[in-house]
Amino acid sequence: MVGCVIVNYRSPWEMLERCLRSVLSQADSGVTCSVTLVDNASGDGVVGQVREEFPEVRIIEMPGNPGFAAAVNRGLDEVDEPLVLMLNTDAVLMEGSLARMVAALESAGKDVAGIAPKMMSSSHEGIIDAIGIVLPPTGAAFNRGIGQCDLGQYDEEEEVAGVCFGAGLLRRELFDSDRVGPLHEGYFLYFEDSDWCMRAVSQGYRFLTAPDSIVLHMHSGVTRNESLNLKYGLIELNTLKMVTRNFESRLRVAHIVSSRCLRLLARTFIRRKFIGPNLKTISAYLGGLRGLLEERRELRSKRVVSDAKIFSMAEGEDAYFDTVAYEPDRCIDSLIGTYLRLLKKGQDPELGKLLAALYQLSRENADGQAPQVDEKTRELFAGQPPCVQDLLG
Repeated sequence: MVGCVIVNYRSPWEMLERCLRSVLSQADSGVTCSVTLVDNASGDGVVGQVREEFPEVRIIEMPGNPGFAAAVNRGLDEVDEPLVLMLNTDAVLMEGSLARMVAALESAGKDVAGIAPKMMSSSHEGIIDAIGIVLPPTGAAFNRGIGQCDLGQYDEEEEVAGVCFGAGLLRRELFDSDRVGPLHEGYFLYFEDSDWCMRAVSQGYRFLTAPDSIVLHMHSGVTRNESLNLKYGLIELNTLKMVTRNFESRLRVAHIVSSRCLRLLARTFIRRKFIGPNLKTISAYLGGLRGLLEERRELRSKRVVSDAKIFSMAEGEDAYFDTVAYEPDRCIDSLIGTYLRLLKKGQDPELGKLLAALYQLSRENADGQAPQVDEKTRELFAGQPPCVQDLLG
């Protein structure tokens, strides 16, 4: 019923083993899942360990490292099942999580392309890593809910702009060339899922959340040790690519591209930071611009939904996560966003008191100094989960 595609590049054996066991154990909940592991020439002997410990796993050894998107597309060639689970090696499915995703997708209409589980941080207890993705008008896509305490604010099924491919269930047929199509291999790493999801929504498909399906995820568990220059450069370049390929308004594309390129130049010649990645990003973007514009014209011919719908799902969302330190932002704004969302779900007078206290702390923090949480405020929040106490500081 479900085929799972996992891309591996030098993942620690303990991490990969936990991931594979969590997928294969989903059969205990009544869902069988075949696993295809695509190894991007890791060269560290892990493939041999997988063959020995998990003989049921299909292994594809790439001759080199073509990037994440190309590896996923190769893995999809081997998936015959109608549903495909995208999973990173740093993710672990909790018991019954796959069955809940399958149930959610099977009960949805055919226009629903995929299901986003609730991905929780495996490094920070009680902190959300993603429950779908957000595609704002700025083009800077991010994981929905990232860095927030999980207080139940996302515990209803909702429509989202897309699914984080770190863990998500999708309809296999939509990766065929006559539908949404395969992942765009112009992305070596980062934003390939945002690009695919934006294409899907623009073609009339939808994505839903399954908040009762839990996945533990170590954010950038494998790539966090890669060079910051490499990651920074790829994120900047791929943001420009995604916006150029997919955004509907030429004016918006021109504004985003010009402002981001000016920022890169300012960092290079004024702040003297990330000089190499900045110049390489601009050069690579301009060098591939003709191809991006051709791809843009082709994608526009398939569009039936405006960007306004996609952007509307970003309203009220923000990212509260330090992508350099891989830590949730310990800030009052994160808690305000969480409690505001809870307040919209129900008129609880206690929530009003908590929000009033948080707004007061936020005003005290207007000068950039860390707010001083007095004893009365701490008493007010004493019954809240540990993650709230941590974010209060």
